Amino acid sequence: MALLGGAWYDIREQRIPNWWCICAWIGGMCLTWMLALPGDKLYQVLFYTVRIVTVAVIWFPLFQLRMMGAGDIKLMALMTGYLGFAAGAHAVLYGFFIGAALAFLKLLVCRNLHQRLKYFFAYIRRLFLTKEPVPYYEASRDGKNAVIPLGFCLFGGYVWYLLDMIIL
Repeated sequence: MALLGGAWYDIREQRIPNWWCICAWIGGMCLTWMLALPGDKLYQVLFYTVRIVTVAVIWFPLFQLRMMGAGDIKLMALMTGYLGFAAGAHAVLYGFFIGAALAFLKLLVCRNLHQRLKYFFAYIRRLFLTKEPVPYYEASRDGKNAVIPLGFCLFGGYVWYLLDMIIL
């Protein structure tokens, strides 16, 4: 439910509010506490939090470069907190695959694939030459047309993971 709400906010407002992520984190912590064995509760809640913090720290540089939104990173962290490292990584990768497919379709429909590839390679080249981390995306320069709601894609990756588990 938390991921669905995050996806809905991402589609509707192009952002995922902090209060939503905090409520989802607390809800996951409470669920972890309730489902853990009596002598294992504190360890399970601590490990849940460690998973969330680890994922957030790993992906934070992409937020700093404006390649990904902070809410998207928080949703990935929540997915990993809920599912564990291995299962969470699978769900996130499925979400990235969905996002890549949507982005590619959007580039084809908008007929700007060549332009965006030129921009991307120029950005990477400038990053390596100057060693200065400058934002990849700026709303004032790039507009909203270049944005893919990754929160929606991550929710799709979560559903894909669940279906994959049911089928296998």
